[in-house]
Amino acid sequence: MTPVTLNSGTIQETYAPVPKPGSGVQSADAPADSVQLSPAALREVALTGRVAINGEAGNLTSGQTQQLYGQISSIHQQIATDLQAGGGTLSATNAQAIQQSQNQLSGTIYSDAHDGAPPPSDPNAPQAAAREALQAGRIALNEKAGNLSSDQAQQLGSQLGAIQQQIATDEQANGGTLSSTGAQAINQLQNQLSQQIHETAHPAVGSEPIVNPA
Repeated sequence: MTPVTLNSGTIQETYAPVPKPGSGVQSADAPADSVQLSPAALREVALTGRVAINGEAGNLTSGQTQQLYGQISSIHQQIATDLQAGGGTLSATNAQAIQQSQNQLSGTIYSDAHDGAPPPSDPNAPQAAAREALQAGRIALNEKAGNLSSDQAQQLGSQLGAIQQQIATDEQANGGTLSSTGAQAINQLQNQLSQQIHETAHPAVGSEPIVNPA
């Protein structure tokens, strides 16, 4: 997996591990990827994950993958520049411009991965698919930051692929959608993987919430 080149110092991920059962912190159905980022940075991680997933699946050529990573890096640099100019925050105008750039890139990723087909009119992905992209992005960026070895990233990517296959199997068995039972099972698997990504990338920290580059 070839991660996008980012300056990790401008994307700080506050990761809160999955609460223990009965803690009352989080409902059973809530996403456990407690990655506290700005909307622009969070989407950047997810876009990185989508490129990584499609590149690994062979839906993107090596050239397309590198070009898309280059576009993500360009938007990342623009975010960093705007944040510096705005004293650490994006102005409403800049945030809107970044969102538009990310919207365009999202459509390009879809079209490149689907032989030029236009992106769907409803871009909202199911929660399981959205988390899959986010987790793929976290793996790629942690590998780039040196928090994961290539073997560790590959192992985590394999686990992500296994969950992806389980989603596809469950959807096929249920007419194209996940049943509530299937969605709960997938959510639990993704919760476990989410915490494993964190603990593998930061073994000395264990289960304590931290701020780390991802």
